[in-house]
Amino acid sequence: MPALPATSPITPTYQPELMGVRAVAVGLVILVHWTLSPWPFGSPGRMLFITLSGYLISGLIWKNDIYWGGAGAWGRRLGVFYLRRALRLTPAYYVVLALSAALPLVTLHQYPLWFILPATNLLCYRLQSWPEGLGHFWTMALEEQFYLLWPLLLTLLRRLRTTQAGLWAVIGFAFLFRAGWVWAVGPGFVTVLLPACLDLFAAGALLRLQAPRLRTVADNFSGKLVAAAWLAWAAGWYFSQLGPTGQLYWVVIGHSLGALASYCTLRWLLTAPRAARWLRHPLAQWLGERSYGLYLYHLLLPVFYQRLVYHLLPASLPNAASLRHFWLSPLPTVVLLAPILVGLSAASWYWLEAPLDRLRRQFAYSRPVAEQPVAIAD
Repeated sequence: MPALPATSPITPTYQPELMGVRAVAVGLVILVHWTLSPWPFGSPGRMLFITLSGYLISGLIWKNDIYWGGAGAWGRRLGVFYLRRALRLTPAYYVVLALSAALPLVTLHQYPLWFILPATNLLCYRLQSWPEGLGHFWTMALEEQFYLLWPLLLTLLRRLRTTQAGLWAVIGFAFLFRAGWVWAVGPGFVTVLLPACLDLFAAGALLRLQAPRLRTVADNFSGKLVAAAWLAWAAGWYFSQLGPTGQLYWVVIGHSLGALASYCTLRWLLTAPRAARWLRHPLAQWLGERSYGLYLYHLLLPVFYQRLVYHLLPASLPNAASLRHFWLSPLPTVVLLAPILVGLSAASWYWLEAPLDRLRRQFAYSRPVAEQPVAIAD
């Protein structure tokens, strides 16, 4: 099997900006879900997070030579990869799922196996709707499916002339998949399917492949270019709302524009870290480290809060409707739920995620390499 190109990426230093990006990305998603904003500013956070996963997981695979049929004990390396990912993600996931089962969430009780597997993104596509309190679980199912697929896909890309060309082919495939699916089946919920999101993951992998060279040459990516990329995405979304035809086109090109903007953002942060020094702030780092817990619990809390408000303010109470409207409006929701969410994520990190992270690191790959700390740890 051909060797990786000379630019095979290995991250030499810690990149705190990427940990800060996690906090920002998750914060955007939480804010749009809690405020029910008609403006989709949570989508950039989601796409940025997916691209960041592609960046980090691809580097991990390249660094540890985790390939199907690779040299040496490749099966053990692959098994360790899956074990470490499972220890990082699944225990906290199933804790939240167990807590969710205590609430009368109709979709969860009707389709429990889809959440257990997890295959929530496929369930969302099947139902063409979001499950109450657990709609965000589709992205975690997407990540799990990505982890299963990506080592095999990168193995196949090694057979091409260059890995970079293969990643561009993956980006093109995702675009064509969305276009073909919209034309043949319809646009509904197609973007929850893994093939439709592969351009986001591949954009991150492409950046990881280029990273060593970017650290040795002057880079021309500026904050203005990043802003222009996201403005192009926002303009595309705005014009897509003017009619059904525009919405069809947006399903096809929205992820492509998001992948481009996410790539530009991460490349800018990697080559000009001083431009976003606030991402290195201890608070941003603390929140970024606990962002998985923040994300896991954030959509369940409003469901519990809404039912508590209706219980404490029954219809028989004078002015119940106006009181409910006030307490369920965006400002009280954010003010009251934010500290609870931070506390839950801190407890999840201290009692569950951090101990499992220490356990996870006891499982070394058979080809040891000098490990460096990175955001969204391996």
